[in-house]
Amino acid sequence: MVNCPALVIREETGMRFVGTAVLGALALLCAVPAQALTISNSDPKPHKITVIVGGASNEMTVESEKQVDAPCSGGCKVKLENGDEYELKGGETVSIDGGVMFVDHSPDADIKDIPDIDPDASTPAQ
Repeated sequence: MVNCPALVIREETGMRFVGTAVLGALALLCAVPAQALTISNSDPKPHKITVIVGGASNEMTVESEKQVDAPCSGGCKVKLENGDEYELKGGETVSIDGGVMFVDHSPDADIKDIPDIDPDASTPAQ
């Protein structure tokens, strides 16, 4: 058997690399993407909102014709300055128009769930 210090160094370096690669892969697998909530303001005046996640609240101002992103993983409540509260799941895109919040897009929405309604279509014969 040959005792070669170069082989020992390569083996240690290789094991460190494998260990680091495994830890990195585990970190990527365990990482849960944060569900941001995008809030835009279509009104000519800014709106002050409060985003409540768990017990923590975050006040922010959405300037006119601007948008902000707020953390909302696992659900949150958004309270407008007029006292209206909205419960959201996270990942939605919402807008404030006329002082009212509208959901523009929800990750739960699926285009195939929208009924095909054609007002000009004739009713089927029975």
